[in-house]
Amino acid sequence: MSKHEISRREFMGRTAAGAASLAFGAPALGRVASPNEKVTVAVIGAGIRGLELMQSILTVGGNVAAVCDLYDGHFRRAQEIQANTPTTREYRDLLERKDIDAVFIATSDHWHAPIAIAAMRAGKDVYCEKPMTHTIPQALQMEDVSKQTKRLVQVGSQSLSMTSTRKAKELVESGQIGNVYMIQASIFRPNAIGAWRYPVPPDASPQTVDWERFLGNATPRPFDAPRFFQFRNWWDYGTGIAGDEYVHLLSRVHYVLGVQFPMSAVATGGIYKWTGDRDVPDIHNTLYDYGKFQAVVLANLACNWDTQEIVRFFGDKGTVELTESSANFVPYNPLEDYSYPLESWPKDTKEKFLAEHKDDPLADVGTARQQPERPKESFPQRAEGTEDHIRNFFESVKSRQQPIENVEFGLGTAVACHMANISYIKKQRVIWDAEKRVAKLEG
Repeated sequence: MSKHEISRREFMGRTAAGAASLAFGAPALGRVASPNEKVTVAVIGAGIRGLELMQSILTVGGNVAAVCDLYDGHFRRAQEIQANTPTTREYRDLLERKDIDAVFIATSDHWHAPIAIAAMRAGKDVYCEKPMTHTIPQALQMEDVSKQTKRLVQVGSQSLSMTSTRKAKELVESGQIGNVYMIQASIFRPNAIGAWRYPVPPDASPQTVDWERFLGNATPRPFDAPRFFQFRNWWDYGTGIAGDEYVHLLSRVHYVLGVQFPMSAVATGGIYKWTGDRDVPDIHNTLYDYGKFQAVVLANLACNWDTQEIVRFFGDKGTVELTESSANFVPYNPLEDYSYPLESWPKDTKEKFLAEHKDDPLADVGTARQQPERPKESFPQRAEGTEDHIRNFFESVKSRQQPIENVEFGLGTAVACHMANISYIKKQRVIWDAEKRVAKLEG
């Protein structure tokens, strides 16, 4: 391995040992739910997102058989949502239950892969919140285990199940905006909650939080409530802006344009506003090269411009803009204005040129102004997407067909996000070696 290659040891991190220790031996055969019965699931990680998922699961007709978490208050809240829900701090107990078809994983990022791999080896399908894994090697391992065990994985960046994203794909694939050469994506969050400085429950203590179990294979340290409830602020447990927000943006890019991996990424950023006890940036901007197009991702937790997540597909015939609430089609009505350069020509040369272009459908001296203009259009988003995403997963659990955001798709967006993090940390351009399936530093 060259000195510039990102080593497996370096970027697996301490959580890799956890994944290895959770092997269950030969792949288990999971129960297959019939088309007419409810899918029975366990929610592992019942914090902010996990409890949202629990409510959505119940709304779409799923059966929540148990909840696993490491904070007692989350158990009480889960039982307010569904009375008498069984709870546990040990997720392995749930993997042994024959009545559970699938697990929903909404833990801190450093536990995603270990739990998902253990679940698949125990015969369970997996709905895993984004980012799919804490590292690139873990993402490759999840793909391998999914194929070996034939268990399904749905990654939980629900933008793929949004009607606006489907509409964007239709507009692009039908040629409405021509060839796409550039993407601009952005997320702005100006307040403390947007920067993951969530309030810490007043009863948080070593008695109500299973701190040692939370740490797993992360760096040992004394009980620290903010690290538990605000885990995204530290590389030990989270993946920063890229893992939390880039995934939503890049999932739409990859789906609409039918790509899996970027060729390279170069990132910059820093901690500007939210200084103090955190090590992930509050501004993180990345330029991706996909070969046929480039994508610029702007992420800012320090300033306010537009708090929506926006993805713009710039084609040579128009633009599609995706927000959290709509897909907007902005066609180009091209007009070639020759007047400026022609002012430097002699009269006879100019008149000859104008005569030759009198029938030009793009020229202002021809028939351009007579061409019909394509109107702008806006297509409202029908729903936020989570419930449709879960419905898609449940349909897959019953049919055994791949869900829309399967493990291969999740691998691609995970790699892209981790490349941005590696580039930021190493302060170098990162190249994706498609043959070796490894990220390398340029040089």
